[in-house]
Amino acid sequence: MTHIDVIAEIGSNHGGDLDQAKRYIEASAKAGADVVKFQTLTREGLIARFVKGADGTVTENPKFAAFGNAGLPDDWHAPLMACAADNGVEFMSTPFSLDAVELMESLGVKRYKIASGDLTFTPLLEALGATGKRLILSSGASYLDEVTTAVTTLTRSGCPHLTVLHCAASYPPAWEDLNLSAITTLQKTLGLPVGLSDHSPGAMAPIAAAALGAVVIEKHVTFDRATPGPDHPFAMEMDELAAMIADLRNLEIALGDGDKKPAASEINRRRNLRRGRYDATTGKPDDHGTDWLRPQHAPDDRGEF
Repeated sequence: MTHIDVIAEIGSNHGGDLDQAKRYIEASAKAGADVVKFQTLTREGLIARFVKGADGTVTENPKFAAFGNAGLPDDWHAPLMACAADNGVEFMSTPFSLDAVELMESLGVKRYKIASGDLTFTPLLEALGATGKRLILSSGASYLDEVTTAVTTLTRSGCPHLTVLHCAASYPPAWEDLNLSAITTLQKTLGLPVGLSDHSPGAMAPIAAAALGAVVIEKHVTFDRATPGPDHPFAMEMDELAAMIADLRNLEIALGDGDKKPAASEINRRRNLRRGRYDATTGKPDDHGTDWLRPQHAPDDRGEF
């Protein structure tokens, strides 16, 4: 039975409040998540102050002033890691800079998740590959050849274990944009474990992805979708997260081992489900009878009854 890792993406939904971030960790752990994830970034390290227009004119970037992502302050990482450990979940934070990688290496994180937007940020990929840690790569808004190139960069840089997440980088995506069949394409092409980073409503896509073989599911979480902020509206509330995880755990069991054979509970039913031959006149069991009726009366050819 394959365990499906569930990542509760807290991201910036803590709103700049350390105690709230800890409450998110506690609630995510209670819901059954395996990992709690944040984002280590700064506006200055992510968003350009100026942009060049189609006519070549350089102007101020309005997204720089509007950027409202509450990144994770450096001095929060250690207490949040401790909180995660106390609650039995893994701490993870997506690094958006080389400095962020250096910080988290100093703290001894177990693995890293790479954002879809950094799939072509080669210096970051090389730095993360060189850590020798397990990595998870999101692939939203990318072509297959771009994913293949990123995988090559990471493995050549030293990554020992890589999982690639299919993702529709819209918030939320339309159903027709999910393209969950790409999970199978990634599995066949890359020969790597594959998962889903999902921003769609509810649990339908994660459950379907798991049935297709996804081994990692990532969902944004919130205490209340009505909370102001960029990530709250499409996030999963905690009771929904718990229900999804319960369904995934049942699905892990239900998927089985793929060997087509009767379940243990079916063995004793085989005889009653199948037909034997009966005499058309007397109604009695007769190996040469012409009436085929339940139950089977001849010995089972598998010796199971």
